[in-house]
Amino acid sequence: MAALLPLIERRWSRVVAVLLGLALGAGGATKLASQSTQVTHFIGWGLPHWFLMLVGTFEVIGGVLLALPASRPVGSLILGTIMVGALWTHVAHAEWVETAPVVLVFVLLMAIFRSTRARAIRLLGGA
Repeated sequence: MAALLPLIERRWSRVVAVLLGLALGAGGATKLASQSTQVTHFIGWGLPHWFLMLVGTFEVIGGVLLALPASRPVGSLILGTIMVGALWTHVAHAEWVETAPVVLVFVLLMAIFRSTRARAIRLLGGA
């Protein structure tokens, strides 16, 4: 059973990474398409349209990188950084209910990064 645990963890990590990559990439696409609800949110937070485009671009890039095994650690870090910004935005505007899903996604992204840390070290030129 103990030998089975790492296999289950790797499989879980792969499935969650692909699903999160698709979901967050799709969310980025809605920003790039200037979907009215996205524009309304960013205006309400006092953020300029170019920032909506920037976040959308990095969500799409991060989503693609997260879904692909070779680049998964990089995607998890890019999207994790976006989640920190999203958390900050929601807290700054006292949108407490919206912080829960952001924290959950952040924790999942960091778990994915942890499970792919050997690949991250190789990407950085380590042993």
